[in-house]
Amino acid sequence: MKPAFILTLALTGVGFAHSELESSNPAAGEVLQAAPTEVSLTFTEAAEVRFSTLKVYPLAADLDFSADDAEARLNGLAGQLVSEVLETQGDADARADTGLSTSERTTETVTLPLKPDIGPGVYVVMWRVLSVDSHTSQGFVTFWVAP
Repeated sequence: MKPAFILTLALTGVGFAHSELESSNPAAGEVLQAAPTEVSLTFTEAAEVRFSTLKVYPLAADLDFSADDAEARLNGLAGQLVSEVLETQGDADARADTGLSTSERTTETVTLPLKPDIGPGVYVVMWRVLSVDSHTSQGFVTFWVAP
């Protein structure tokens, strides 16, 4: 590529960045005293909602949170769950969310209402989003509802 072309791209705002998670509510790793009613994810650029997958699942695992390796084990178990269920269809009964609630085609912030009966435990918020720049990003965060 010629330097002048690269400079033109930079000055016109055309970039090569992809949509990444900017923030979540609850925040990653947050411990809550009561179950939230919804989860929201804010990305660095708008996501194509119709072509994205977002889910919240309970993590059925006994973890000793006082152990030195607790965070690593939690992330390993959550990552395994994501690889098993992110693309699963017809899994509404197993999920903690009630599905995506937006009529927007694209949005930077996506909200997932949660089922009213979620109880104490660890929850995994997972996503694969198609951003408006046509690239996908995937990831997860966890939060914990204390007993």
